[in-house]
Amino acid sequence: MNAGAPVNGSTTWVRLGVAFRSVLSLRLLGLAMALALMPAARLDAGLVLTAATIAVLSTAAVLAWRPVLTWLVRWPVLCCADAVPAAAVLVQGGVFGAFFLFTVSTSAIAGVLYSWRPVLVVCVTQIALSYAAVALGEPVTGRPDTAILLSGFYPVAACAGVCLRRLLDQYADAEAALRNARTAAAAAEERTRLAREMHDSLAKTLHGITMSATALPTWIRRSPDRAEHTARDIVAALQVATREARGLIADLRDEACTLPLDVAVRRITAEWSAHHRIPVRFDVVPGTPGDHDVPLMVRYEVISIMREALANVARHAGARRVDVRLARAAEGVELAVRDDGRGFAVPSGEGLRLYTRDGHYGLVGMEERARQVGGRLTVDSRPGAGTTIVVTVPSLPSPAAAAPPPERRAS
Repeated sequence: MNAGAPVNGSTTWVRLGVAFRSVLSLRLLGLAMALALMPAARLDAGLVLTAATIAVLSTAAVLAWRPVLTWLVRWPVLCCADAVPAAAVLVQGGVFGAFFLFTVSTSAIAGVLYSWRPVLVVCVTQIALSYAAVALGEPVTGRPDTAILLSGFYPVAACAGVCLRRLLDQYADAEAALRNARTAAAAAEERTRLAREMHDSLAKTLHGITMSATALPTWIRRSPDRAEHTARDIVAALQVATREARGLIADLRDEACTLPLDVAVRRITAEWSAHHRIPVRFDVVPGTPGDHDVPLMVRYEVISIMREALANVARHAGARRVDVRLARAAEGVELAVRDDGRGFAVPSGEGLRLYTRDGHYGLVGMEERARQVGGRLTVDSRPGAGTTIVVTVPSLPSPAAAAPPPERRAS
């Protein structure tokens, strides 16, 4: 057996299964062609019965390839036993006829599954059986050299199987290297994201606290009332910094953005629904890009926007139901969060940025997250008619260019 045989269920094992079934399918095709090319006068009941038995066994091996492949890998002698019914067909149909070519599949399977020693045993077994078929079959004169040449097809087929196995191993190595490269790239992208998050949130908050604390002694001497107000601001800012730090720590522990986007959205909505006791219907349109189509940074921003939208529903909407829909859009990926809550009037003029005057940064932060990855945010809300937030982001990396303000469709 090959050194370091693959574990049942591994990706290499699955590829071996594909090769095994492909060779068996070629065997069935060769057997059918041999029967079709055989003169009707030579098609007796014994030959048809033997060929039908081989066809049934080969079909069963294709359908139940996992246990069959396990047995073959564990006991190479079974591959030698597979050559016996093939030799029986050669005895009845003739070594020099169309039935010979389908018998080389046994050596090809051995080349795929085993190291050189079991492969050599299988080839020698098939060569011996082919000479026995010449001796036991109908006498044919003037072809001794042809029998020797035909027996050479068995090691040739085995070499082809070895080459196929080598290609499978090389493909597995290349896939593992690509997976490692993707993991390294994702880790670098995650470090970049965390650095940006710390710069945009925690670092700025701490800088503001530092400036306020620096001015505090001056205000204590000049204006105790102003100093008291500044101290309260520092305490409030420290609370904000604490929340931001906890959020960053939670992001480090959160594995949602490393999952395929549809899996992550489904998990988060289910957890949110169970926590807030609000039913959520999650709908994924077939063909929506998954893990390999959506970069890590884009997945992170989409998940963050959805979490903020759900948090707004829990805090302000008073909704009885939420619908979350993930679909492919012309620009890439579209995520919609719709609730049946109280809604609000989207401000005109400067749009969502007017909310920053009252300290409501949620919608603005969501819009900025969408812009960060080259996407856009759409808000549709009316008093008493619920709110729909739609974020559309590219499924492939896109420079975070300045995007227009979020569209407003308010009554």
